[in-house]
Amino acid sequence: WVALATAALAISGSWTAAIAQNTAAPAPVSLAMLSAEGASIYRTRCAKCHGRNGDGNLQGPEVVPRLAGNFAHVSVREITVQIIRGGSYMPPFANFTDREIAAVATYIRNASGNDHGIASQAEVAGNR
Repeated sequence: WVALATAALAISGSWTAAIAQNTAAPAPVSLAMLSAEGASIYRTRCAKCHGRNGDGNLQGPEVVPRLAGNFAHVSVREITVQIIRGGSYMPPFANFTDREIAAVATYIRNASGNDHGIASQAEVAGNR
């Protein structure tokens, strides 16, 4: 019994350590990492309307805002609300996760001449 109990404690101790490692805080997210994820989402979901370089379409019946250098649309709150709710010219993407919204918002805030830093998942969650 002693040998069995000792082995069980050793196994449960390593099990506990493994669980503790898996529940540790997530690794920090870098601007480059989020921007790369956001670029992929932007290319597949946003570029068709906003343009590959964020130039938008300011003429004709389908007016789409310019994202390149557009300071009115770079706040995390505005981007989050626009993505989730959509608008007169944009469909809603309410099914996006906080991470996906943070990634595409970070990309928009830092691509095409913009330089506004990371949009965190916590900020996105707080603006849902």
